[in-house]
Order: sequence, then structure tokens, then C-alpha cells
Amino acid sequence: MTLPNKLTEKLSCLEHKNQRLIYNESKEVLLCPNCKREYPVYFGIPSIVQGNPEEEKWNPWSLDEVEMMGNSYYKRSTGELPEKEASKSYARFLKRHKLYSKGDTLVDIGCATGHFLRSFRRLLDEKVSYTGIDTHFRFLRWGREVFGVTDTCNFVHCDALNLPFVNNSFDIVIVNLFHFFPRIDVPLKEAMRIAKKYVVWRTPLGKKANYMIKFVLDEPFDKFKILTHDREDVDYSLYMLYTKKYIKGLVDSLGGKVKLIERDDDFENFDNTALADFAHVPATKTVNGIQINGNLVMDWHYIVIDCK
Repeated sequence: MTLPNKLTEKLSCLEHKNQRLIYNESKEVLLCPNCKREYPVYFGIPSIVQGNPEEEKWNPWSLDEVEMMGNSYYKRSTGELPEKEASKSYARFLKRHKLYSKGDTLVDIGCATGHFLRSFRRLLDEKVSYTGIDTHFRFLRWGREVFGVTDTCNFVHCDALNLPFVNNSFDIVIVNLFHFFPRIDVPLKEAMRIAKKYVVWRTPLGKKANYMIKFVLDEPFDKFKILTHDREDVDYSLYMLYTKKYIKGLVDSLGGKVKLIERDDDFENFDNTALADFAHVPATKTVNGIQINGNLVMDWHYIVIDCK
């Protein structure tokens, strides 16, 4: 299967950053000319990963209960469910602040099924050049099923901690999941490395304190025994909420500059807890115009990092 040239010219070896890969269409592999390593291409989706990022204890995406969430993302991609409020807000934010210009390339870190693309095409630019990346290959296959692989839409199976793209590959990098990472510097530095113009990072912020919250799915006591904050032998997920002061210092330390921080209050009322796909995991809903997830208040903000 042919890969779009606009994608292959951006792809790089994981071991040799900025070494562009060569696509062998007959073998359906991407080859590094330097180390001769081959990366497979399945169904038009390059798989450029090292290790098994889904199996990290802090990343429970391989659990059946969590994977069910992908069903809702698929339905949002197809139109069976409404567009996510976050995807509509993202599109309007990029447009309102004139961060996006016609012809800009955009990469979505943690895209799941690419469901944000539906809002971007409708509200931002019907011809937007979009690349979605995720560690969950099944989600990417669903995205390909809905949106296809073209010059303006493609998907890459990879890890945000080690992105397989040459420097300055995309005009805009968007990310809506860094609050799940146990340490933020590595994925944020990678996002900034591949951005020509901006990283637009949407995340809940802390007001007067930074929060490090670990949560595990509901299971009987007999399975978990005594839970303590330092347990590493159970699958868990994180909410890492940083203050504005911390984020500005972090970005400065990585060689970037925070251009703008703005609260996201551009959403209608919704209730994801009513969806069957979220029956076994914490889900977000609005209460009196405030987003909550389980017992947590989610004070979402946009952070625009200038990478020019």
C-alpha cells in the first residue's frame, strides 16, 4: 500500500533522530539507511515503536474495561455519537486565536480513533492536513476505517515519549493527554521538538498547588489487599495537575516560551457517565457548568507554547 509522500518525508528512525526513513512498498516496511532497521507498515499505518508502551503500569490502555472507551471514540468519528465538546472547543480555540493558517500541518498526540478530525474539518478547515498518533493500534485502525489514509489524513503507531519524526515536522502539535504521564518533561520536549510553530496543550491545572493523583479501577479488596501510594504492582492511571507558575518554568527550562494560557469554558453540558462504553471507568460530565471526572474537578486550560 502506498504511503503519502508528505508523511514519509517526516518519519525518522527511533535510534537515529532526523534520519528519514525509506519506504519499501513491496515489503511494506520503512527502512533506516543508517542502521538498516525496518519498521512495519500495517494497513497503511506505520508502526514505529520501541518496547510495549501499552504495558506500562501507569498506562492501563490494554485493559478491557478501558479499551471499551475506544468504542465511544469510534462512534464519535462516524457520527453515531455527537462530536466531543473538547474537539469542538479545540477547533474554535485555534481559529479564534489565529494559531492555525490554511495549509498548516497538524499532529494529534494521543488521537485514539482520530475523532477530533471530525470537528477540525467542520469548524477549522475542511482540508486540514492531519496526522493522528497513538500507542493503541486498534484505535488507529478504526480511524483509518473512518477517515482513510490520504495526503491530508494519516495515522502513525508510536509513543509520545519517543516520537518518530524529524525536527520541525508539523506546524502545530496538539495534545490532550499529558496529564496522564508520570513525568512531563520527556513527552513535552518531544512535542516541542517536532513543532515548527506551536504546541497547543490542553490540560487541567491546579490553582495553588501541584497535584499528583494516582487512581486504580474498582476491584475487590481480595485482589488489591492494602493500597498505598507507592504500590507499583497494580495497573493505575494518573492525573498530574500543574500550576501556571510551574508550567511556565518548565517550558522555559525546555527552551520554549508560553505564549498564552486560557481557561477552556467553551463547552456545552454533557454526561459521558451515561454512555455504556464508560460504565467501568471514571468518566467526565458537567455539573453547574463545571467538568468533573469521578470525584475530581477538571479545570481545563489551553497552554500555547511558541516553538518558533
